[in-house]
Amino acid sequence: MSSKKSDFSIFLGISLSLFCIGGAVWLLFIGKLAGAEFVALVLGGIVLSLIIYFSSEIQEFSIAGNAVKLRELKDEANQTIESLKQARTELFRLMLPQTLNFGGTWRGSSKVDERVDGFCQLHKAIQSFECTIQLKSDIEKVLRTLIISQYGNLSFIHQMPRKELNDPLDDLWKLQALSLHLTDAMIEAKRKSTIEFIKVKEDIYNAIDVYAKLYVIYKEIMSLPNS
Repeated sequence: MSSKKSDFSIFLGISLSLFCIGGAVWLLFIGKLAGAEFVALVLGGIVLSLIIYFSSEIQEFSIAGNAVKLRELKDEANQTIESLKQARTELFRLMLPQTLNFGGTWRGSSKVDERVDGFCQLHKAIQSFECTIQLKSDIEKVLRTLIISQYGNLSFIHQMPRKELNDPLDDLWKLQALSLHLTDAMIEAKRKSTIEFIKVKEDIYNAIDVYAKLYVIYKEIMSLPNS
């Protein structure tokens, strides 16, 4: 890794030096630079390229009498970035339980748990910022509540006793099993006289799809190492 970094520094330093020299020659040729300015620009490019190459060793350098401390600036930047990462993780930790709150609207007869969509969006954000391992236990707590709720909404298919939060989830049915066991008679039994059969069927299949999303996330979370 250090060899690659060193090779990149050499390439960048040489490229910058050649760019400055070439630019200085061109400006001198078209009469935009005097001799002293040409020398200053060439030397400046060479010095800057050397700074880039030796950036890992240089503690500080001076420009017009102003000292620039590279390592201190780098350390401060790294500390700031780390603090922001920790703050972001803690914000996600606070947001996760909030996904269990209902929106306050009338839930109706839908078999789809309305909270799942918000949780899935938040989970995607956590994944994109690579905070999943740090938040594994927090995600699992929320996920267990949601998957048990959604699985319970489909109990008319699997006919299993309702799960409690501390129950093992190893015997949960998969998407294919739920879809294969669903019959038109089950759908008709859930249909109210004012609702079309096809709409009830669509809602139930949406509920199965939502459950499948939670099931996949649960398996992924349980396969992760503890933080």
